[in-house]
Amino acid sequence: MQKGKKVALVLATGGARGLAHIGVIEELIRQNYSISSVAGCSMGAFVGAAFASGYWNECKEVLCNINRKTIFQFVDFSLSRKGIIGGRKMYKKMEQIFSDTKIEDLKIPFTAVATNILNQQEVIFNQGKIIDALRASISLPFIFKPYEFNNMSLIDGGLLNPLPLDKVSRTTDDILIGVSIGAKKNVLKTYNKFSLLMDSAAMIVQTNIRKSCIEIKPDLMIEVPAGDYSIFNFKKYTELVEEGAKATQKALQAYSLPV
Repeated sequence: MQKGKKVALVLATGGARGLAHIGVIEELIRQNYSISSVAGCSMGAFVGAAFASGYWNECKEVLCNINRKTIFQFVDFSLSRKGIIGGRKMYKKMEQIFSDTKIEDLKIPFTAVATNILNQQEVIFNQGKIIDALRASISLPFIFKPYEFNNMSLIDGGLLNPLPLDKVSRTTDDILIGVSIGAKKNVLKTYNKFSLLMDSAAMIVQTNIRKSCIEIKPDLMIEVPAGDYSIFNFKKYTELVEEGAKATQKALQAYSLPV
């Protein structure tokens, strides 16, 4: 490996759009970069955990097979005002993949970020069971019920820190790479209540990502233009992975180190 090709990778939130993170990681590996640590929230946390834990192929198989016919295998709908999805089935599926694997036992340092709505503060998972970290970090508000854990009520880490550049483990001579999903769109569209809510949330996320990059400037920022994809559009798995790979190729070509 060439000097300067060791990567501390940070993966942003993004729902189904976060499938693009798979393409990012696979392209970095193809370009002979070595991922020495990873941090993320929401789907970024899930993809990051899949890589750091070594359960890469198992997680990819699950993600690429989510569609309208299989969605009921992963979600249990709830009448609770806290969210329309309970999360029990999804938690069971994650248990099948990750079992009782603990974050501190991974060969690659991994950090997931969640939000405790009881005190409006970040919760950092860099130890304990992977499944607890993921169940907390991916709990999208209004969709998933909060994950009740250690006297906390945990939801998507993207609310406070959608690109946790300040939480990834760093080593000497590594490259800090951030990956954001869903570039701004300048297209006229007709809104309904739900799409207005989702686009408003996306705007807040992108604003917070820009602020994070000002506070902690990454050596390289990969921006995947996946704004035309719904955050629930898992059936676009192949296209989103390709978008991630292409965005990575473009970013690396502009980077000062040889690729």
